Amino acid sequence: MTKPGLSASPGSGEQPCAIMRAAVEAIPSDKSDTGAELVSHALSEAARSNRRVHRRVRLPAYAVGSVLMGLSMWWVYTSWTSQAAAFLLIRDCLRSFGCLAWLCAVLPSDRFGSKVGSILLFILGVKCAIWHTQTLVDYMKQLPEHGEDGQPCLVEDEETDCVLGAFTIGSISIMYILMHLWQLPYLALGLRLPSRATVHRLWVGLALLHLTKGLTDFLVLLPAMAVKASWGKTISWAAVMCCFAHGFYGLIVGSLLMKSSVRRWVHFQLLKASGAFKAASSIAGFLGNRSKEKIMESARNACRYISMGKILKADMADPRPNVLLQALSTPCGLQDIDAFLSHSWHDDPESKWEALQAWRTAFKAQHQREPRLWIDKYCIDQTDIEASLVCLPVYLASCHTLLIIAGSTFLHRLWCMEEVFVFLQMNRPLNAMEVLPICDDMEERASNFRVQDASCSLEKDREKMLATVEAGCESYEVFNDKVRGALLAALKSSKNTV
Repeated sequence: MTKPGLSASPGSGEQPCAIMRAAVEAIPSDKSDTGAELVSHALSEAARSNRRVHRRVRLPAYAVGSVLMGLSMWWVYTSWTSQAAAFLLIRDCLRSFGCLAWLCAVLPSDRFGSKVGSILLFILGVKCAIWHTQTLVDYMKQLPEHGEDGQPCLVEDEETDCVLGAFTIGSISIMYILMHLWQLPYLALGLRLPSRATVHRLWVGLALLHLTKGLTDFLVLLPAMAVKASWGKTISWAAVMCCFAHGFYGLIVGSLLMKSSVRRWVHFQLLKASGAFKAASSIAGFLGNRSKEKIMESARNACRYISMGKILKADMADPRPNVLLQALSTPCGLQDIDAFLSHSWHDDPESKWEALQAWRTAFKAQHQREPRLWIDKYCIDQTDIEASLVCLPVYLASCHTLLIIAGSTFLHRLWCMEEVFVFLQMNRPLNAMEVLPICDDMEERASNFRVQDASCSLEKDREKMLATVEAGCESYEVFNDKVRGALLAALKSSKNTV
């Protein structure tokens, strides 16, 4: 079995990443438990990466957003004059830029920020809905009295035709109220979802505000101006152009905010420009706000292996969790695991079992003992899976080999791809990865791999996995290239070994 090394495999063309360079430099040469120290220092770099993102992305975005929102805090009447229309355009643009800056501060792996942002937008939506409802009610109260006497109605202290005012106030208020009736439950339900899904709903919620602004300008205000001009009233062309620009801006920005690809591009570009993109960023997204010491302590306390001799074919064929199987595993040190087994429960169980037994036979011939494996079904606490999986990067960095049994569905399981990616992000050498293909076209499948096509049994797991990918890669294609290259190299090495 190959042992973990400190550099990339020969011929890979990759330089050791910043995590391992920092880790190697920080480790005294007389340390005996080098592997554990490397893992510990890799986790430290992940924590530093998280602080770097906070310092270079989140704090500046929050500061810029706060300044812009502060500059937009003045009242503007919905007037027909050019001055009021210009002030309305400037104010709403500043307010929009402020919200967008705050939005950029909330990254997909930000569990706390996504919830706070959704709550703030929810409060803003409730306030907006109440204001539009009150405005509509107040206007409707004056209609009977002014309509009977033939007097003009008042819209924000400005006289206007009652019918035209009813069209303007009624249409705008109803459009906003209907939008909020959809937006508010959408945001509230998002609070129960993983952070990435909550961030997506936050972007959509803000997009709805912009789209509604744009639609009210084009469907209500501009037609109302045209009607008023046809009655011989003076309408400034500057007011018309400002209203048009206001509506156009709302529709364009709202449409962009609705697109998930735009959200991902913005996050990728922010992290890239800030210099916060590192291998450790994905690990930081995986670990959340937990400290290195707590993660290492949890991993050491929970680390177990299952001896190959205790594994039954029937258990490996059944994808359902079984809390009784953990009793068959043995507590161990982080360096005692021979192989971390990565496989898809959706692949053919008979083929997987045959491949695993063939590998077991070769291992026993070389080491004269049963192999010690880390298999999720046997080695994690099935009653607290969330806490156990947080330690996944530690187990992947500590095991001697990442053993992959790859069938036709392996590349479509996001958990499996995340295991490969985290293994690489912890800067494990490619020669510590061993692939046992159980389908004839595995190389072709690996060459065409796209993380966008991978899925999880639970949508919340998929959201969490994609959030860690987006935290540490400049694009999905970077992730795809890393995984493709590693799998193809491991497949080629397995062929040469055979």
